[in-house]
Amino acid sequence: MRTARLARSSIGIAVALAALLAASPVRAQVMLFDSAQPMKLQEEIAPYLPGVSFFQKGLDAYRKGQHAAAIDAWQASASWAMKDAQYNLGLAYFKGIGVAADRPRGLAWLALSAERKNPTMQASLAAAWDGATDAEHQQANAIWRDLKKQYGDDVALPKARKRFETEVAQLGGSGNQRVVSRTMGAMDVKTYREKLEALAEQNFGAGSAGAPDGGADAAAKNDAR
Repeated sequence: MRTARLARSSIGIAVALAALLAASPVRAQVMLFDSAQPMKLQEEIAPYLPGVSFFQKGLDAYRKGQHAAAIDAWQASASWAMKDAQYNLGLAYFKGIGVAADRPRGLAWLALSAERKNPTMQASLAAAWDGATDAEHQQANAIWRDLKKQYGDDVALPKARKRFETEVAQLGGSGNQRVVSRTMGAMDVKTYREKLEALAEQNFGAGSAGAPDGGADAAAKNDAR
């Protein structure tokens, strides 16, 4: 006899765990990630890695010229300790890319992005800091202290890790349980976990960052450290 169970994403992205089919001992248990519409990977991983999901949504919006939507998505991503999102916000504000230029705010976001000592982010941070005025340095530090309360690793990283670990634990993984992912195909739960863990490195690692661009070294130069 088969039993169907539904589970929903806790963050409102359209990802549904449509059915958990418990088969007889000789047959595999299968989890189906189903949706009425084609699903993107960023939507499927949203329950596990909202930081990565929102970051990718921001990139998609930016490429379409939807800059305000990109900024909103990156700020949501940044709250889940996604350093690449914090870096993009820093560049956007410092350079006035898709948003009104606010150099001190750009410096503050770039200081947060360099928190894990990514060399590219640190170099960008230093370049922008050197090009800023003393008044901008002071404003940047005040903004940095405020942003750090929500977006710094002391707060955002434990929240993101806990979310990932909680959601992944619900996958189970004993016996011959299998997952049918709409974006990655069918695989056993162990393999699916490994794929999620590889994606998690984007969120929990030092960040990738693009080519160095104007950033700020509030983290290295004074109390934004």
